Amino acid sequence: MIRAIPLLVGLVALVAGPLAEATTYRWVNDQGVVTYSDQPPQVRPGDGERDALVAEALEISGTKKALDTIPAHIRAHYDARQITLKTEDKTRVARILTDAFRPDVLYSAVRGAFRSNYDPQRMGIVMAQLRAPLFRRIAALELAASEPGAKQDLERFTLGLQGDIPKPARVALVQRHEAAMRSAELQIEMAVVAFQAVSRSLEPVLSNAQRPTSRETDAAERKLRGQQDALTRAALVRWLYTYRSLIDEELATYVEFGESDPGRWFVTTQRQGLLDAMRVAMASAARQMASAFPPKR
Repeated sequence: MIRAIPLLVGLVALVAGPLAEATTYRWVNDQGVVTYSDQPPQVRPGDGERDALVAEALEISGTKKALDTIPAHIRAHYDARQITLKTEDKTRVARILTDAFRPDVLYSAVRGAFRSNYDPQRMGIVMAQLRAPLFRRIAALELAASEPGAKQDLERFTLGLQGDIPKPARVALVQRHEAAMRSAELQIEMAVVAFQAVSRSLEPVLSNAQRPTSRETDAAERKLRGQQDALTRAALVRWLYTYRSLIDEELATYVEFGESDPGRWFVTTQRQGLLDAMRVAMASAARQMASAFPPKR
């Protein structure tokens, strides 16, 4: 994923089990009060309609902020291609890519995924947890860990693990979290789409001789997908770093909800929305490039 689209955040607070099977729900409200019920939490009427709830969820979860970083990743892919173009053509290509991958365009596609896959009961549970103090604290930790300034701190933390090996129980928790979040897999999928987006967008600019062959394209995608194990290991270290201030019980609560039916629904829909957003932007960039540059032979 280029270098890693900021981590998809999970959710907090434990529900008793999958929505279709559970008979008891457990959640924590925004005052920290634990509630048990045979009915899922209901969003208060004053909280707004579906679109308002989706917008709030994407804001609190950090998804909206993550979308702001995508244009820079696309530009990095473009710069890495080192295509020989006239200065004015380079400027035009960069402008088209920046316009096609605007955060507002991406955000609209992600919201569309939630609108088409909306589930009132699951959203009620999700919102009850997103607003809880523990989740808000975890969201702040995730935001801090994704900031550029945290890179060196993460590197020091990684080196320190050689002499301060985490306890097996802690490692097991972050392994479960990564299994639920599938962040390494998403990084690869996003990287593949970004590679395809830049390749497809540049087609009108390049001559037939300059365009990569299908074999070269397939090889590049296989290379990206071959990073799965390395990215998974890196993700586990990143989770250990991000949640280092949480006690095991807090992290377990977070992980358990991510494994629950509402948690899986939220993460899956969020994931689909991100990939849909990239594909929508890719198609837009290809159309704009085709209009801006006459076909080359």
